[in-house]
Amino acid sequence: MKNVTAKLLILVVCFTSAIAVIADEGPSMILHSGKILTVDNYFSVQEAVAIRGDRIVAVGTNASIGELATKNTRIIDLDGKTVIPGLIDNHNHVIRATEYWLNEARLDGVGSRAEAIERLRKKSSELPPGDWLMTLGGWTESQFSDSNADLSLKELDDIAPDRPAFIQSTYDHAFVNTAWFKAMGIPIVAAGDESSSTAESIATAAVRDRNGKVTGRLNGGMPMILKAIKRFPKVAEARQNDGIRAQLAELNSLGITAVFDPAGGGLKQESYQRIRDYNSDAGLTVRIFHTLGLGVVPTTREEADYLIGKIRNARPFQGDSMLDMFSIGESYYAPFHRDGRLRVVKADADAIEAGRDILTAAAQGNWSVQTHIIQPETIETFLDVVTEVNEAHPVRPLRWQITHADLITREQIDRMRQLGMALQIRSYSVLDTEESVEMREKLGATALKAPSLRMIQDSGIRWGLGTDGTKAAQINPFVTLWWAVTGRELGGRQIIDETLSREEALIAHTRSNAYLVFQEANLGSIQPGFLADFVVLDRDYMTIPLEEIRDLSPVATIVGGETVYGEL
Repeated sequence: MKNVTAKLLILVVCFTSAIAVIADEGPSMILHSGKILTVDNYFSVQEAVAIRGDRIVAVGTNASIGELATKNTRIIDLDGKTVIPGLIDNHNHVIRATEYWLNEARLDGVGSRAEAIERLRKKSSELPPGDWLMTLGGWTESQFSDSNADLSLKELDDIAPDRPAFIQSTYDHAFVNTAWFKAMGIPIVAAGDESSSTAESIATAAVRDRNGKVTGRLNGGMPMILKAIKRFPKVAEARQNDGIRAQLAELNSLGITAVFDPAGGGLKQESYQRIRDYNSDAGLTVRIFHTLGLGVVPTTREEADYLIGKIRNARPFQGDSMLDMFSIGESYYAPFHRDGRLRVVKADADAIEAGRDILTAAAQGNWSVQTHIIQPETIETFLDVVTEVNEAHPVRPLRWQITHADLITREQIDRMRQLGMALQIRSYSVLDTEESVEMREKLGATALKAPSLRMIQDSGIRWGLGTDGTKAAQINPFVTLWWAVTGRELGGRQIIDETLSREEALIAHTRSNAYLVFQEANLGSIQPGFLADFVVLDRDYMTIPLEEIRDLSPVATIVGGETVYGEL
């Protein structure tokens, strides 16, 4: 007994000594003389923040934080710069995008057609011989101030004469060059029925002039894009890892420190393992939380049953604050829920049964669920099924979420609140696509409330902002913040009339999104105990003219106390 007591005493002394050593070390870094938007429950503004290791240990005045410094503390003068929490994108297909990221000339937010041409030309000149030139979504011609004209075959041939070019505008259409048509085996001049082409009917998407010659434009929306993806060249493993590194660096340069990845069509299963391996070897610089993706959207009962088997044979929440999987979706059974901004899904009894079985398996396995759904009629059917599932397996602790939800009603939001559900709202309409034009024609003034940000904010439901990058929409969170507070698309048109305050928008892109990824005790705010994820801005988000918000740029981005972009 004496030996046990002695051992316990030694342990206590050692533990107390360890605490004293840590306390003596003080903060590893102090940033002072800034405007720190903590985005805590009071949206308090502070002058200084102290960090030890990967976490924040104190926030306050210059004097109070300065007293914590030791001889080993790195002291950084912010010189009045504004600091915000790391931005969290609740809807970004980052894992899928890494595969071809090195081939892409991104046109997100580019303001002129001339600049877009130059970006494409520069990227083509930098690529290794034979590599495809790509832009896989994130832009539309309406964002250009000088001209909204199509990219012509001649222009792309001049930009990339010796390599295939595939320049995708959101999920609507694409522009390609002669080398691409040759790679696909599609004749430049029509030679009869193109439907039997080796390009698996992609040829039917080619727009031709009155003489049967291709113009360089491909129509056909998402079905055409998905067919094209199947013909993309294989990328070597080492180059894919370089693509991960490059994309994470790009996101960090935009102030993004975490994303919620909703899987999606065209995503290869090995991409998940590649992300896990990269995190183990090099370490991610963007926190990634993702769904149990299949790479395809189930459309048959057999595919639904396969997904149910995957749900039952996997376990959520086995990762950590850097990389984790805890949800299914966003598209888990198309006939049940996957509608569009112009299309309602009228689920029949079989589709509803399959949807119910998938959701029941998710609830039984403690999975969160993310559901792509837009139309009120589709939402109503979905909520009826969730209500049934909830009676046997309460979903409140699982934070089930509807994503997109552009046309959701206040009554449906109230139903969601009662179930403990949450909303993801994307800034999709900041790109004024051809679909958006058609939607305005169909809905009239109602289109200005798609989404109704003020109604959503005032409803009290848990919700957050995201982009839906990298294909359907652009990826810059500052563009999303600008969209939320101005209601305008990149070309200048007013496209939503219920906007947010700057504070509300920033909360929705930080603290609220932390809740959606089960990280509200770690992320989304600058306060003691939280992980040290924050962004130092080049201008003050709270006072600059509204128009400048979309052009904000980080001076430095910090993840877990480490500078991953810029410098302090």
